[in-house]
Amino acid sequence: MTVTDSAILGVAGALLVVSGFLNRQKTVKAVKIGRKQFGNTLVFFVAIFAAIGLLEALVTPAQIQAVLGSGRGIFAPLVAALIGGLAAGPPAAVYPLGKYLLAQHASTAAVGTLLIAWVAVGTISLPAEVRFFGARFAFTRWGATLVLSIVAGIVMGWLL
Repeated sequence: MTVTDSAILGVAGALLVVSGFLNRQKTVKAVKIGRKQFGNTLVFFVAIFAAIGLLEALVTPAQIQAVLGSGRGIFAPLVAALIGGLAAGPPAAVYPLGKYLLAQHASTAAVGTLLIAWVAVGTISLPAEVRFFGARFAFTRWGATLVLSIVAGIVMGWLL
């Protein structure tokens, strides 16, 4: 555990104690909600780490670099946008996957695109969006976020 981790945990613990003194019922309710959210998120983390394990066993670093490496140009962010756009889960669950892909020499642009598309594109929720907001709005939003995730990933790769 780093100093930063310890500091964040210390501040969170202190705020929890203060909250408990101010309103015990609300604090207990908040802790229960937090525990439930942690449990829900934990499932995705386990799934991501399992996926990383499968990637390590089934896909070589050379294959990752061949598809998502910097030598692939615009193709790498395009593939990453499709993968991220189809994926679902909490944003924090994709960070370990991004770190793994960077360690396997995937391009920064591809990993940035994957992270942004995972959060923004939301292909899984598209049918619900069409139902509630209409097809024109839903597909315009979907297309715009897909394109913008690629552009933002490329800019991130260029800056970093």
